[in-house]
Amino acid sequence: MVARAGRTRLWVLIEHPGPWPHSAPEGVLPSRLVDRIEAVTGHVRLVLIRRSRARTVERPRWVLAWSDGTRHWMREGTATGYDELADLPFDTCAAGIEPDTGLPCHTPLFAVCTHGKKDACCAELGRPIVSALSTIDGADVWECTHIGGDRFAANIVVLPDGLYFSRLGPESARAVVIEHRSGALSLDHLRGRAALSQPGQAAEHAVRSATGIVAVDALEYVSETPSAESVTIVELRIDSRTFRVAVRAGAPRPAFSHGCRSGGTVAWNDWIVDSLEELPIL
Repeated sequence: MVARAGRTRLWVLIEHPGPWPHSAPEGVLPSRLVDRIEAVTGHVRLVLIRRSRARTVERPRWVLAWSDGTRHWMREGTATGYDELADLPFDTCAAGIEPDTGLPCHTPLFAVCTHGKKDACCAELGRPIVSALSTIDGADVWECTHIGGDRFAANIVVLPDGLYFSRLGPESARAVVIEHRSGALSLDHLRGRAALSQPGQAAEHAVRSATGIVAVDALEYVSETPSAESVTIVELRIDSRTFRVAVRAGAPRPAFSHGCRSGGTVAWNDWIVDSLEELPIL
């Protein structure tokens, strides 16, 4: 599952108590709002969130979270209705410009996919995780719609960093959240950092695994250069150390059935690290 996080830099989270159909957020929010977000250029993802026991919402909460992998910000607010959210500055936010709208949010948000109409695994495996995380004092935990990777359920995305943690159970999810709140990443369940490309995600995971550097905020710089034979050269500075990693896509795996009751099939490739070297300090 390493390096399989869907590419996203701007996250648009909107509170909606459900029910969530298979198509959600489409078919739930006003079409003008959805169209506005879908028209934005860049890596943008719209996600519905809810508290597990909420049945109605008088003033829905919204969250805008952006990260390019090394920098990030998050803003939040409430609305009197969904229509007014279409006026949020999505275009400039997607470019990384933090708006004046709402209030800055410095507490990490943990979104757990429980979108059962999309894939039953997400509900069956995700909801026990929400219950387990609700016992952690101060953790901002929400259920959310599809965030990608049903076959890796249960899935958590941590914002504003855009970190995916997957193949979780109640106890491992608690450990991931507790570690993150203490400033550390759980590499065993880290699927990837959504702000980076998949080769970049593979490179970060490889460097952290090789060095044992797990500080959440240790990543300082990332650059990518295509090379011969579909190899991507990724340079990263992590904890003031610079590394060069050569990453390539492996051969496609055969399609296989996945999901608790979805009946769907999926095929994908692994990302292979050909080399990893630490560069000398100049």
